Amino acid sequence: MNKVVEEASEKAGWLLLNAGGISTRLQNELLDRFGSPDAIFGATNEELRTVEGVAATHLGRLRSAEAEIEVDVLLERLDELALRLVTLDDEDYPPLLRETEYPPPLLFVQGDLTDRDELAVALVGTRKRTGYGEMVTERLAGELVRRGFTVVSGLAVGIDADAHRAALDAGGRTIGVLACGIDVNYPAANAELRERMAQSGAVVSEFALGTEPRRGMFPQRNRIISGISLGTVVVEAPVKSGALITARLAGEQGREVFAVPGSIRSPVSRGCHHLLRDGAVLVETAEDIVEGLGIMFEAVPEREPEKERQRKLDDLPADQLQVLEALSHHPRNIDDVADDCGLVAAQVSSTLMLLEVKGLVKRFPGNQFVRTS
Repeated sequence: MNKVVEEASEKAGWLLLNAGGISTRLQNELLDRFGSPDAIFGATNEELRTVEGVAATHLGRLRSAEAEIEVDVLLERLDELALRLVTLDDEDYPPLLRETEYPPPLLFVQGDLTDRDELAVALVGTRKRTGYGEMVTERLAGELVRRGFTVVSGLAVGIDADAHRAALDAGGRTIGVLACGIDVNYPAANAELRERMAQSGAVVSEFALGTEPRRGMFPQRNRIISGISLGTVVVEAPVKSGALITARLAGEQGREVFAVPGSIRSPVSRGCHHLLRDGAVLVETAEDIVEGLGIMFEAVPEREPEKERQRKLDDLPADQLQVLEALSHHPRNIDDVADDCGLVAAQVSSTLMLLEVKGLVKRFPGNQFVRTS
């Protein structure tokens, strides 16, 4: 058997096991017992039943997969989409994920997983994030990648997309984990973002090609987000949020859990406050994350943007500094800022435009502004 045929045969075994309709736990148990997918499918039903938990229904699913799934079609699909298969046996399988209980035996990967991703942090949160959540996520993601971290999230709209986009904009790496087949365009709003990520990071999924997202898949996806990462940061999350599931899973995996405080009047910050009461590390800057992970500052690049921000503040004219100091990290409208500064709204508006150009404030709908410094 030549090398190309041998590799295709090996991939076929992993694809069949992945699409066989049995749990990740049982896949791991079978691999521990038989060593490889080929050996699993080559075993008799009686031999397979010696593995605890394997029932007749599981045997039926495996045999049906073996008989019915057109592996050649799947292999062609992989080539067509330039997807890679990364298995537990591969050197580039994420080492942190391998350490978790019942890691996914097979990952579909668009892009590349590298050694740099061993220094990874997850940023997660609600889809219905506020302007404050967006700003904090962008700031933390940018600071983390400038420190050499890879940013991990779930490629959902909201906080997830903000984290991925900010990491890319800062010139860093980011990994998105899907709750569907990697060939499924979900969510459609993030299609362009996914393409960018494949060039500067990776998009990964454990689900078989063509698998549409379903509610139960998101917690399963979340264990990979936390499992790949040294720690998980929740930026904004209501009390019933998938982000809190990710945080719980991170704790169960022995990883650090972080949370960003918000307004006591904001429902999307209540989940974070619950985490903080339960012992999560409070996060205001990337340094809080670095300290919480126990990583020495010298292990990651010096954060030049902080010096740049301070230089901009030192060079500000008095009127611009006055307006900037009237802002906070929660959105404020022009009229309120004008009242605080004792200035007319038109003057404040023109000053805010100058501050926006300098990257010191950010505008949100309704002529509301937050400071980014």
